[in-house]
Amino acid sequence: MCASKPNVTELWSVLLASLFSEIKIKLSLLALIFCLKFNFAQEIQLKIETKESSIKYKGDHLLHSWEGINNNVNGIAILNSKSNKIEKIAILIYVRDFDSGNPGRDAHSLEVLEALKYPEIRFYSESIKIVEDSVNFKGTFNFHGIKIEKKLAGNLNRKNDIWYITGNFKLVPSDFGIELPSFLSVKMKNLLDIDYSIALK
Repeated sequence: MCASKPNVTELWSVLLASLFSEIKIKLSLLALIFCLKFNFAQEIQLKIETKESSIKYKGDHLLHSWEGINNNVNGIAILNSKSNKIEKIAILIYVRDFDSGNPGRDAHSLEVLEALKYPEIRFYSESIKIVEDSVNFKGTFNFHGIKIEKKLAGNLNRKNDIWYITGNFKLVPSDFGIELPSFLSVKMKNLLDIDYSIALK
């Protein structure tokens, strides 16, 4: 039995959807870049290596806990060529890219987080302190339409020409106006445990 040939209109729709998705990502990254102030004479731009970077979360409920991971991390950092230290960073991820291994749960999460209205999560910092292999950030989260300043701490190490930043922090969903989902009339814990691993080159 022969398969029917794809409709030309359908092919164009798929192609245009793919093209607009790429353009949207590039425009979002461009917006991140403009959030940072540059001194081109002594600054080197590093790009996040998506294949080696990830952001994980852990959620808890009275009856169970679960985890999700986002392997599509985008962004840039600025390295001062004189001090050889990272001075600025901007990170962009999409809510839709988190995978908990449960499609039904992930679909419900997209509804709770209003992913169609607020598809992106951004973090940027121009206040970074590095002491040996420790790094501290003071930056701004832009999530669910709300901006909140937050301090993060992590570890920094360099292997060959790649910088690795890893760490953990807590995130309170209600701080960003997110209504907590419930199961059997019990709401999930109002705290997410976040692990991040960022590779820069």
